[in-house]
Amino acid sequence: MSTEDRKDGRPDPDALLAQVQQEEQARQRGRLKIFFGAAPGVGKTYAMLRYGQQEMAKGADVLVGIVETHQRSETQALADALPTLPRTHIPYKHVVLEEFDLDAALARRPGLLLLDELAHSNAPGSRHKKRWQDMDELLDAGLSVATTVNVQHLESVHEVVQQITGIQVQETIPDHLIQQADELILVDISDEDLLQRLKEGKVYLGERGQRAMTHFFRKGNLIALRQLALRLVADRVDLELRQFHQQNPEEERRSGSRDRLLVAVSGRPEDEHLVRAAYHLATAQRADWLVIHVDTPRGLLQKPQTQAWIWNHLHLAESLGAETTRLTGVNIGAEVMAYARLRDVTQVVLGQTQGLRKFLWWWPGSLTAHLLNSERSIDVVIHPLPVKKTIPEDRRLRNQQYLGIMNTPLRRRARNRAFVISGVLGLALSGIAWSLGAYLGFAGIFMLYMLGAVGAALMYGRWPSLITFITAMVSYYSFGLDRGLPTTLGSLAYFALILSLILLISQLVARSREQELMARIRERRARNLYQLVQALSSARGVEGILNASIEKLHQTLGIAVAFWLPPADNTSGPLQIFPAASTTELEAPQRNLRAAARWSFLNKKNAGMSTDTLAELPALFMPMLSGERVLGVMMLSDLDLRQAPADWLRFLETVARLIAVALDSALASLQRTEADVRLRVEQLQNALLGAVSHDLRTPLAGVLGTATTLQRNAQGLTADEHDLLENIREQTEKMEHTVDRILHMAALQSGRLNIKKEWVPLEDLLVIARNQVKAVCTDRPFQARISKDLPLLHVDPQLMGQVLTNLLENACKYSPSGRTIELEAYANDTEITVCVIDHGFGVPSGREEEIFTRFSQVKPPVGLGGSGLGLAICAAIIELHGGRIWVRNRVAVRGAVFCFTVPRETEPPMPAEGD
Repeated sequence: MSTEDRKDGRPDPDALLAQVQQEEQARQRGRLKIFFGAAPGVGKTYAMLRYGQQEMAKGADVLVGIVETHQRSETQALADALPTLPRTHIPYKHVVLEEFDLDAALARRPGLLLLDELAHSNAPGSRHKKRWQDMDELLDAGLSVATTVNVQHLESVHEVVQQITGIQVQETIPDHLIQQADELILVDISDEDLLQRLKEGKVYLGERGQRAMTHFFRKGNLIALRQLALRLVADRVDLELRQFHQQNPEEERRSGSRDRLLVAVSGRPEDEHLVRAAYHLATAQRADWLVIHVDTPRGLLQKPQTQAWIWNHLHLAESLGAETTRLTGVNIGAEVMAYARLRDVTQVVLGQTQGLRKFLWWWPGSLTAHLLNSERSIDVVIHPLPVKKTIPEDRRLRNQQYLGIMNTPLRRRARNRAFVISGVLGLALSGIAWSLGAYLGFAGIFMLYMLGAVGAALMYGRWPSLITFITAMVSYYSFGLDRGLPTTLGSLAYFALILSLILLISQLVARSREQELMARIRERRARNLYQLVQALSSARGVEGILNASIEKLHQTLGIAVAFWLPPADNTSGPLQIFPAASTTELEAPQRNLRAAARWSFLNKKNAGMSTDTLAELPALFMPMLSGERVLGVMMLSDLDLRQAPADWLRFLETVARLIAVALDSALASLQRTEADVRLRVEQLQNALLGAVSHDLRTPLAGVLGTATTLQRNAQGLTADEHDLLENIREQTEKMEHTVDRILHMAALQSGRLNIKKEWVPLEDLLVIARNQVKAVCTDRPFQARISKDLPLLHVDPQLMGQVLTNLLENACKYSPSGRTIELEAYANDTEITVCVIDHGFGVPSGREEEIFTRFSQVKPPVGLGGSGLGLAICAAIIELHGGRIWVRNRVAVRGAVFCFTVPRETEPPMPAEGD
């Protein structure tokens, strides 16, 4: 629902839900503080280390992850005063490189980690390619990080910095890191001061400093970079203000619908500039933005370098925060308009190349003309693009994901074969026309040529059809078949009309073939998904679903699939592979594959081949998500994903989610079956225990009555005989008490017991409970701390008195003689909490939940334990009242704290005077 739908001023529920989800994610993630500067040497690292010392003085656990001091004495002194994490050593090409130790930082879990030079590229063999990806994992793990960034390392200003300085920066970070930072601190000094620091050797030493002054650290460069940094920080402040207004609508009422930009990119290298310009435009307009590319049949057969640039543009847009999509169709303009209409786009941003093509924007077949002539009212922004540039070698290597996929040797051979056949076909048509010209006539010859051109278009496509047509025309004149043609103007026009008709019909046939190809691609993908869903729906059990997925994906896509799953009884345990022999053919140690699967499982992100995490592995790891829950990891191999289109990854993610949904359904069905079995077993146990207990009550009552009578008439018995009678009576009473508890527990779990709630004060229940346990707690003092404003409890007095009795009796049994038993009660807006605190031996670690189950006993060091039913009865009664019960061990002293809650309800009105 858009803002304009909210005419009454009420908040948008979707916006509120998104805000709540963002706040929840922010609470789970660590805090990020970025020290931002215009150039090296402004004092970012120094400011970060000073901040670390200030936090450590406040009591925070501060740790230096990695800091590059560049031999600056002041900075080194600050770094030496803070605890530092040892660096990890990575061997690479006969040298050993030192890098930040990510695993050690995660294990150490400091309160604040200092991480210098965020744009740094990690050594080959590291988990992540970039240090900012290490930081992202640290934040996801809940660790707070302080780091440093220079403005030239931001992806969105990459080209601007190159134009200012003439230097191409190789290491960049995505701009969303700046936007998502909790704090952005600008470390700024004037250009004169920075140059003076450079001359004094406080930035770089020796020849490096002199070289920097003549290249990067020129005054004009520093002024421009400083202006750029100030502008980006101002944009960040503006973002914070907008977020404040969104969270506090009374401060500023926002009106109107939200703008949304759509950027259409092609495979031109200069479209990279268009993506960056669209990012700045969307940021300035505070608008969402989408980046799309439309794949046509001809486009899919373009050069691999062109496909590499398409991937590069989409990847760059994603790193800048855009939503990217690849569409398929024949008419690019129609596809762009349909998607713009679907997504309520308000502006379309197009790029205009230099040269002759910029004067042909009005051409009916151009995308610009199609958008301007469309019926829908939509703004079209045309951005001039720079002169065409070559593909740098580093970009070509970075885009190797696409290189080779669209122009394989097999495809080149098939294309060349089609060209040769088309040329031979044109010559053959002219040969037939030369042989049978006397019988066919001019009309028959041209019909023969049209038949050949249409056949070539139908079989091989647009360009082979043109080759057939051109070869036929050239050979037509070469064979002298034109000698009998009339030379009048009308005959020539008629001749040209026939040739145009042949060309038009062949191209229409080629276009229909392309449309058929696109429809076949869509149909094949839909059929693959349908077959997978059909196989998953017919599979039974977890194993059946996994086997069906492996078989169907191998049949339809030709890829090898395996799954890493957590143990059924322990989701935090080591992942196990299914099927077990899936890693024998992969050229990687199983521990590396297990580590990648574990990382993907914990972080809910892709890892391995074609990603930036553990990219050297020969497999892709994709988490299987059902909602926000990870059920396992799908491992894909036997497919070179580095040569696959980007939409393949989205398709495979869809497959992973389908399998996750099927697994979730199977696990839920298994849990329901197990729950039904447990319920039937418990019902049978309750019936059996109830029957046995009922049968025992009468004999026990008889034994107790007989022992009591003998004690009253015990004249003449010895002291030992008196002791035996007393023991018989005590044990019989204990057994009778156990039988009563068994019956009580059976009644609670059978559901036959109805609670009768009344409004009672906690003090009254406490008096009853203390009287019940007087015999057990004779030599243990009692202390109660009940809040003065504690409301009345709306509970069943008899059942809640039983809960307090059982908890007090349990505390007395497991506390040494003379130790105080405490009771504490307080309330908040939703529930009332009551805690029983003892000074005993505590609860064994790991059994905090188990002791509330039936017949779970903990034998105390001194004395005898209970029957194992008292706490189970408490848990059942509290559950009937809609509350919670738990236990924890005390921290500073020995003992346990048993707490339970009941819902707080609105108290009834007090009766009026005289009632």
